[in-house]
Amino acid sequence: MHHIMIISPDHSPLKEADKWLSRYGFQVNLSHSFEQAHKFYELKDFDLLLVDNDCLIKAAPQQLENTPPRIVLDTKPGLNVAVQTMSLGAKYYLPLPTDSETLLKHVIDALENTPSQDDIASETNRDSKPNKEAPLLFARSEQEEQSMRLGYEDSTIIGRCPPMEELFSDIRKVASTDVTVLIRGESGTGKELVAKALHDLSKRNNKPLISVNCAAIPENLIESELFGHEKGAFTGASSARDGLIYAADHGTLFLDEIGELPLEAQARLLRVLQEGEIRRVGAVQATKVDIRLITATHRDLMDMVRRRQFREDLYYRLYVMELIIPPLRERGDDISMIAKNLLEKACKKHNRPLLAYNKNFDKAIRAHHWPGNVRELENAIERAVILSPANKIEAANLKISSRHTSQAASHAQQIETAREEAHSSMTPSTGTTLDDYFKHFVLSHQHKMTETQLAHSLGISRKSLWERRQKLGIPRQVTENK
Repeated sequence: MHHIMIISPDHSPLKEADKWLSRYGFQVNLSHSFEQAHKFYELKDFDLLLVDNDCLIKAAPQQLENTPPRIVLDTKPGLNVAVQTMSLGAKYYLPLPTDSETLLKHVIDALENTPSQDDIASETNRDSKPNKEAPLLFARSEQEEQSMRLGYEDSTIIGRCPPMEELFSDIRKVASTDVTVLIRGESGTGKELVAKALHDLSKRNNKPLISVNCAAIPENLIESELFGHEKGAFTGASSARDGLIYAADHGTLFLDEIGELPLEAQARLLRVLQEGEIRRVGAVQATKVDIRLITATHRDLMDMVRRRQFREDLYYRLYVMELIIPPLRERGDDISMIAKNLLEKACKKHNRPLLAYNKNFDKAIRAHHWPGNVRELENAIERAVILSPANKIEAANLKISSRHTSQAASHAQQIETAREEAHSSMTPSTGTTLDDYFKHFVLSHQHKMTETQLAHSLGISRKSLWERRQKLGIPRQVTENK
C-alpha cells in the first residue's frame, strides 16, 4: 500500500486526484501547504508527494529538505519553470489540469523508479548469463526453495520457520477453493502479499484482483466506492458508476483493514455474501456478482463485536478460514533470510554492487524488535545501502535507535497499557466531549509513543489519527533523531 500526500490550495484541480487515487488503492492525505504538511504529518512516512506549484513556490527551502520524491503540477506551465522545478528535485513536471490516466502513469513510474531502456537491456543481458561474481544468497534444492517461498517476483513471501511453513501449506489448500478468508497480522507483516498469493494460486488468477483499503476511503464515500451509485443518488453524483465490488466480478475482492468499515457498509457487504448481489446507492434493482472475498485486519474483530463496533453476523460470514501471519520478531532465522533478500533488492534498486551480508549486520538486525515488521526492516536496509560505502554494508547505517532496541520488550506493554487506559476512559466526564478526550490523550502520550502506537491504542487507523489531528489542530511533536 503506497502512501501519497497531495499538497495543493483549495481551489486547485489537483485536489480531485484524492478520490480516484484512493479508488485505485493508494492511501492519500491532503494538505494546503508544506507548512501544514510538516505540522500534522511526518513526510518521510509518505512514498510520493503530488504538489501544486503554487505551494512549492511558497515553501521555505528547509521545508523541501529530506522529503519523498515529488511530482509538481502547474496551472500555468512554462519551460523556465519546468527546468527550475526539475533542478530542485522533482520527478516530473506536469500541466494542470491533467487527465487521470496520464497522472496515474507518472505516479506509478515515480513509485516504481522505472529504469531506462538501456538499464532494462543491460539487466536482461545480465540475467541471461550466469553471474560468477555475485555470491548466491540461497543455494538450495528446488523442493527446499518451494517450501520457503510462495508467490511471484515482488509478491514473494519468504519463510521457513514452522508458523510460516504452516501458513504456506494453508494458503495452498485454501487457494483452490472459493472460501472466504480472513487474514490477521500486525501492520507490516505482509497481509496484502498473502491475499495476492491466494489469488495467484486460485482458478480466478486470470481475472482481476481488486484491493481496497477500507481505512483510506472517507466514510461518506465508502458505500458509493464499493457498491456504485445511480445518477442523482446524492449531491455530486452527476452520472451512474459501478463500484469496486462489481469491478471484481468473477475475480477476487481484497478488503484490507476491514475493521474500519462503517456499520452501514457492513450491512450491505453482508448481503453481497448472503445473496451474491449488489445494489447501487440509489438503485432499485440488484445486480448479481460472483466474487471471492478476502479480508484482512490487525484489529481484534471479536472484541469489536462485543463493543458493537462490528456486526456479529458479518464476523461469522468472514470467519470461514483464518490465516494468521506471525510478527517478524517471532520468526527466528527467517529474519536473516528476509534481510538478505531485501539487501539484494535494495542494491539492485539503487544500482549498487551486491554487498556481502556480514555477521555484524546480521547481529544488529536480529537484536531489534521490529515493531513495524517487514516494512520497517525493508526501510532500514534501504537506508543502510544508501549510506554505506561501496564495498561494505555497515550496521550503524541501519539507523536503528538503540533506545528502541534495548527497550523493545517494554514497548508492547506500553501500547497495551495505553490501550487499556484509552478504553477505560472512553466514557467522558460531564462537560467533556470525545474530541476533548482525543486531544488530551494524544497530547499526553505523543512524546513517548509513535504515530502507529497512538493509533493502535485509540483503536483507529493511522489515516484516521492524521485526519483527527488536522481537524482538531493537534500538531505532531517533533523529535530529533540522535
